[in-house]
Amino acid sequence: MTRIRFPRFCAFEPIEQEELLKQFTEQHVKEILVQMQPDDRTQLFDELPAHLVEKLLKLLPPADRREANELLNYPHNSAGRIMTTEYVDLQMDMTVAKALEHIRKTGPNRETIYICYIVDETKKLRGVASLKNIILANPDQLIRDIMNENVFYVHTTDDQEAAVQVVQKYDILAVPVVDNEERLVGIVTVDDVLDVVQEEVTEDFQRMAGIQTIEEAYFRVGFSKRIINRVSWLVILVIAATISQAILRSYSGVLSSVIALAYFIPMLTGSGGNTGSQSSTLIIRALATGEIDIKEWWRILLREFKVGISLGLILGFIAFAIAAISLGQITLALTVGVSLCIVVSVGNIVGLAIPLFFRFIKLDPAFVSAPLIATLLDATALVIYFEIASRMLSNTTF
Repeated sequence: MTRIRFPRFCAFEPIEQEELLKQFTEQHVKEILVQMQPDDRTQLFDELPAHLVEKLLKLLPPADRREANELLNYPHNSAGRIMTTEYVDLQMDMTVAKALEHIRKTGPNRETIYICYIVDETKKLRGVASLKNIILANPDQLIRDIMNENVFYVHTTDDQEAAVQVVQKYDILAVPVVDNEERLVGIVTVDDVLDVVQEEVTEDFQRMAGIQTIEEAYFRVGFSKRIINRVSWLVILVIAATISQAILRSYSGVLSSVIALAYFIPMLTGSGGNTGSQSSTLIIRALATGEIDIKEWWRILLREFKVGISLGLILGFIAFAIAAISLGQITLALTVGVSLCIVVSVGNIVGLAIPLFFRFIKLDPAFVSAPLIATLLDATALVIYFEIASRMLSNTTF
C-alpha cells in the first residue's frame, strides 16, 4: 500500500485530534495510522495522552508497531524522534541501471526519492547521490563512482536543532540520521525542519519574554494555566525591583538636595534596560543560529564594547542637550549626559555577557528574559547616576 500524508488531520490541535479519533471507527483509525508517514505518526503520538497512544499502537501491524515504538524511544526533541525511516538507500556496487530499477520499485513508499543515500553491506552511510545525477549517468556505471562521499549527517541522539542547522547551512532537502555505529537509520526532511524551526523560535520568544513554554495554541490554553505560566517570572521581577527601591532610599539625601535629578531617572533606567535587551536579543539569536560560538567570547566582547561606547556617546550627548535646554544648568546636564553614556555602555555589555555565561554553563541562553535584564539594569543605572551626581553636584540645589 502506498503511504500518503494526512496534512489536514495532522494540522488539528491535539485535543481536536483526540476527539476526531474517538468519532472514527476502529477500522478507519487503523487505515489512517497505517498510511501515515512514520514521522507524522510519531508527531501525532507525541501529542496524544499515553493511554490513547497505547491503544492506537495495538491497531498497527507488527512491523509498523515496532517502527513506531523505536521512534518513540528516542529522546524527546532529538533527531531520532523526528526522523522518518522511509528513504531510498542504494548499495555502493549497484550499477546505475539497477539503482533506477530499485528506485522505481521502492520509491512510491518513500518520503522522498530526489536524494538517495549510499550504504555498504553493513548499512553504514558512505555517500549520497541525487536522482538527477543517477538519471544522467551511464547505465553501466557503478553508484560508488557517481556518489558524493562528503555527506553531512546527524546522530539519532543529537538535538533536533542540529538537523535544522545542517539544512540551513548546506541548503539540502533532507539530513541523514545515523546511529552510534554510523549506520543509516532514517532521514529528517525539510518539512520537519520547518516545524522544528517554528517550535524553537516560539519557545525562545516565550522564554525571552519571561513566559514558561506553552505548546498549545493561544485559545486552547486555559485561564489558570496562562496565569501560572506568566506569574512566576513576574513575581521574580517584582522582588528584583525592590533593589531599585532600596537604592533610591539609600541615595535619598542626594535626591532631596537636587530634586531635578528625579526628572531624568526614567530616561536613565529606560535607556539602560532597552540597550541591554537589544544586546541580549542579538546575542541569543546569533547563538541559536550558530552565527557565533562561545569560544569567540573575547571577539564578541570587544566588538560590543566598541558598539556600547559609541551608542553611549551618541545618547549621552542627546541627553546633555535635552537637560541643558530644559533646565539651563550645565553641571546638571553634564551629570545626566555622562551618566547616560556610562549606563548605555554598561547595559550593552551586561546584555551580551549574561547569555554568553548561560551558554558557557550549558543552559539555554533564551532563559535570560529581557524583562530580567531590564530590571537588573534599572538598579545598575540608579547606582551609576547617583554616584556620579553625588560627586559632580555636591553642595548644589535646584
